[in-house]
Amino acid sequence: MAKSLFDHIKGVTFRKTKWEELSDEDTKSWSNYMIARFFSMEPEFVEVINEFQTYSNGILSSKDYYKLLHDVLPKKSFFLKYIKSKHKMEIEQEILSTFCSHFELGKNDVFEYIRFLKQNNPDELTEILKQYGTPEADITKFEKQLKNIKWGILKCQLKK
Repeated sequence: MAKSLFDHIKGVTFRKTKWEELSDEDTKSWSNYMIARFFSMEPEFVEVINEFQTYSNGILSSKDYYKLLHDVLPKKSFFLKYIKSKHKMEIEQEILSTFCSHFELGKNDVFEYIRFLKQNNPDELTEILKQYGTPEADITKFEKQLKNIKWGILKCQLKK
């Protein structure tokens, strides 16, 4: 059975397993991207991993990237807490299109505008939707979605 992502992380740090000692299955289960993603969750490694990542995408082979991490990272056990988005806001396509037209912006920028206006002038969002003839039921649904959002970390998704 191939090693899991966490086994690879331990192999590079705590166990200091050499690449040559890995089976073919283990080498195939190695992912430069996922390893970098998890190591970047450790504040001590953020800058180093960011620097290494520029070489991990095409310049260094998986073997070379493994050896680089094996040689550079300290021999100790780590708890790498994966940080994921806590809050999602889904916006109907029609409402998103309305805001994109009104502000003459793309989707990503419109999400930031919605966030800003919700905090500073929430009535403006409702007024914009009314100006464009959005049905009252859709406006009410949108307002409920906004009330349930905690604005610490925001990841917006387009609802199809």
